Order: sequence, then C-alpha cells, then structure tokens
Amino acid sequence: MLRWLERDALWLAERSPLYEQHRCGNLLDLLFSADIRMGVLLSRIAGQAEQVFGRAIEPRRVEASAHKQVAGNYVRTHTDVPHGLTETHRVLITLEASATPVTGGELVLQKSELPTPRDIVLPHRHDRAVFMELSDRSYHSVRPVLSGVRYSLVLSYWATPTSACYLGQRPSPACVPTRLLHVLEGLGAHDVPHLRRHAKGPDQGSRLRRLSDHLVGTYRILRDWGCDTDVCAAGLFHGAYGPLGAGTALLSLENRNTLREAIGTRAEELVYLYSALDRSSDRLLPGSVVGARLLGAEKPLHVEAGVAATVFLLAWASLREQAPDVTLSPGQVEELLARLELFDALIPDRAARDLRAAFTR
Repeated sequence: MLRWLERDALWLAERSPLYEQHRCGNLLDLLFSADIRMGVLLSRIAGQAEQVFGRAIEPRRVEASAHKQVAGNYVRTHTDVPHGLTETHRVLITLEASATPVTGGELVLQKSELPTPRDIVLPHRHDRAVFMELSDRSYHSVRPVLSGVRYSLVLSYWATPTSACYLGQRPSPACVPTRLLHVLEGLGAHDVPHLRRHAKGPDQGSRLRRLSDHLVGTYRILRDWGCDTDVCAAGLFHGAYGPLGAGTALLSLENRNTLREAIGTRAEELVYLYSALDRSSDRLLPGSVVGARLLGAEKPLHVEAGVAATVFLLAWASLREQAPDVTLSPGQVEELLARLELFDALIPDRAARDLRAAFTR
C-alpha cells in the first residue's frame, strides 16, 4: 500500500481554514488492485471495529480516502458529528516512507475544542491504526509536519442499524416519539442542569448539560441496544423521581399516576424502581427472584429477576450515555462485570458487549 501511495497515487493539493494537505485523486485504483486485496482488508478492519466499540458494523458499507502531508501541512482541531449519511466510526491508518522519517505530524485526541492536559498525543508511527467513534465530542487534530512525508488512509464505517440515533452522537429528539417529548418538556427537563456524578478530574461536578439531553441520550442507547418501547420510555424518564433518592426530581412520588398515564404502567414501575431500589442490597434468591430493599425501608422487596435486570440496564444505559467523560474505579468495573454475568441471559447481548467495550479497556 505504501509503495502504491509513493509511486502511483495522484496527489491534489488542498487548502482550507481547517487543513492543508494533499488528497489522493485516483484511490479507486488502489481499492480495486488485485495485488493488495483491499476488500479483504476493509472487511477484517470492520470486524476489529466491532470488537473495539461493541457495535455491529455494516459489512458492505465503507468509504475510503487517502492523504499526504509534507512539511507545513496540518489539520486544525475539529469534530465530526454523525448526521444523515455521514459515517459513525473511522479508522485512520498512518504510513511513512523509510527513506524520509516523519517529524511532527502528531495526531491529537482532544477532550474539548481547546487544548487540555488530558489530551492524548500520538506521535506519528508507521503502520499504526487508530479507531475513532465520531460524535460531538470526538475532537482531534494533526500537528504540523516538520519534515518527511506523512501518509494516511482514512476508512469510514457505519454502525447498524443505520438511523439518526447512534451511540456517541449528540442526542437527537427525532429518536423519541413526539408525545413523550411533550411530557418531558412539561416536566421541565430542558431547564434542569445535569450533574455527571461519576465524572473525574477537572470535569467533576460540571453542570454544562441539560438534563433533557442526558435523558434523550439514554433513550437512544436503550433503543440501539434493542430494548422494547416500555424500557426505552423508562430510560427517557429514569431520573424523574430523583436518581437513587438524590438529585433533582422532576416529579413527586405523590404524583406517580401522572407519569403512569403518560408512559404506561410497566414503564412507570421501572422508573420508580430505578429511583427507589437500593441496588447495592440485591440478592439472587431461588425461583428467579431478586431480593432488595427500597431506600429507607428495612424489609427486602422480592422482584422478578427480569425486572431487576432491567432496572440495572437503565442504570447502565445512563452511565454509558456519559462515557467517555466518566471513569469507573477498578472495584466498580469488577462489580459491573459481575452484574453482567449474573443477568447475562436477561439483557440484550448487544448491551453487554457495548458495556464491556466501553468500561473494561
């Protein structure tokens, strides 16, 4: 591949406020080269992307581009939000000619639009692949090349199902039925800030998001995991009575009937159990029953294992929606893995794979 890029590629200079580089104008010749067997390579990389992100990738949908950067070329900080027909995941393969080693040209994975000490700087290295999940927070840049020739092959993939509701994407109200959005708005979720309770470091306690964004994002994740409409609706209102007895409640427990009429009996019951069940006290009992206490109560409540698993699923979806801005301690990761194993047969396989990929790297 490197030999082809050096010898046969047609390079076209590109300059914009965002970048200065060269684009390959005849990449199809490489993609259809019988010697390199790009089809096999692209399929194998799609399989690796599925393992990395815990998401099903469309095997027959991929786009590719190639770039060359020489001294003075760069890419400024930006993020690529999936929308419409754009990709959800990207794989960046970097190459360099052995005769002209590259200095500069580091790929920077950033926490925000402005540089921070938490940014990840990856020095240019030959034959490295970087897997990226695109979102409104996937900020990245390429520092100016100082010397040498930096080649990159950019592969674009799409998660399945192809919809406007992808993990990592800015929560879109289009994912949610209009009637539920009206209920959410009526409860004032747009005016309440969301506190990321698990955030670590300088972002801990940040109140930069609206609660409604977090709730819509949680709904989207449950939907992408393949959960039914009641579970998704419960995810949309999972903090309505206050998370685990704390935080801002949108609705008093005295008005449970209001939410029950809006989203249905089963969905409302899950919302109530999410807020009221002491999930640290649960014990698996004979007969596929889980015993757990309600917060503030002394006697345990017997809950069907499937219901208990769904309550944990709501909590995990809420946590997943906040990734990668939250960090779990080793003990929390161990507890998560134990719960996943305990409820393995009662939750969607897609959810388990996604959670393991997100929190056990």
